[in-house]
Amino acid sequence: MIIDEVKVYFKAGNGGEGSFSSMKYSARRVIGGGGDGGRGGDVILKVSPHLSDLIKFNERRKFVAENGEKGKEFNKKGKHGQSLFVPVPKGTQIVDLEGNLIIDLNEDNQEYLICKGGSEGKGNFKKMYSLPAQPGEEKEVILYYCIPNDVAIAGFANTGKTSLFNKLTGKSYAVADYPFTTKSCVWAPIEIEFRKFTIMDTPPVKKNTKNIYLENSFLKHLFRSKIILLVSDNPGEFKSEFSALKKEISSFDKLLTSGKKIFYLLNKVDKIDKNIIDLKGVMPVSTIDDEGIEVLKKKIIKALKEIDRKAQEQSL
Repeated sequence: MIIDEVKVYFKAGNGGEGSFSSMKYSARRVIGGGGDGGRGGDVILKVSPHLSDLIKFNERRKFVAENGEKGKEFNKKGKHGQSLFVPVPKGTQIVDLEGNLIIDLNEDNQEYLICKGGSEGKGNFKKMYSLPAQPGEEKEVILYYCIPNDVAIAGFANTGKTSLFNKLTGKSYAVADYPFTTKSCVWAPIEIEFRKFTIMDTPPVKKNTKNIYLENSFLKHLFRSKIILLVSDNPGEFKSEFSALKKEISSFDKLLTSGKKIFYLLNKVDKIDKNIIDLKGVMPVSTIDDEGIEVLKKKIIKALKEIDRKAQEQSL
């Protein structure tokens, strides 16, 4: 099971206090006087390629950076506190407790200073007073992990989604004739015509749930998808199934389907007579005899290129 939501507390280090010590004066210079403290360590979030969800935060929910060292006599400065780097998976959103997005960490090696260390206290070297150090910043936030993917596969139970995922990616995840084989989202990289992208398979969408946000919570991972493959294996009612699928996804969050390319796939067509079915607007596919698989790959690549082109035009 993917851990994709945790509440975490971060605290930067406090600044070290400045030293207040006696001073002696000679004809040439001041002897003595306290040195400045060290700055408190920062807390920095950094995207790590070695994490694929937030499970490590189940073991630890509190992160505190090192305090700055107190200043010493004879104007000796205290050491700065060491900054604390906290690794997070690519695709992590940082949200405050009111639900406001702070930052979306969706780039390789991206860093974000979430809590700044406190400034150092000033010692009394060459003056008759010292200045206090400042505490480090602290924040309690929610981390949401949203799987980075380009193409997502969605459908009701036992429609052959995982078989399609395996066929497209060359993987071999469990497949069975009974529903709900896929318990959690799985994803894998793929390269077609020198274009690299990521495909994600999702658990079956549940119909008419009492709590859609609990029972279909995985739908949040469609947030980053550029293309959604809706899959049905019902030749008699696939149109109504596609409508029901879109309704369930939109009920969870309207933004999950807004502005995205959607392909409608009728799966397991090796078992039906396609001559008696109106397939207008639907792509027939079969993972048994590979019907439609190569056509689907070409359409995905064409759509991704078009999406990339529009994104580049908008950025100019």
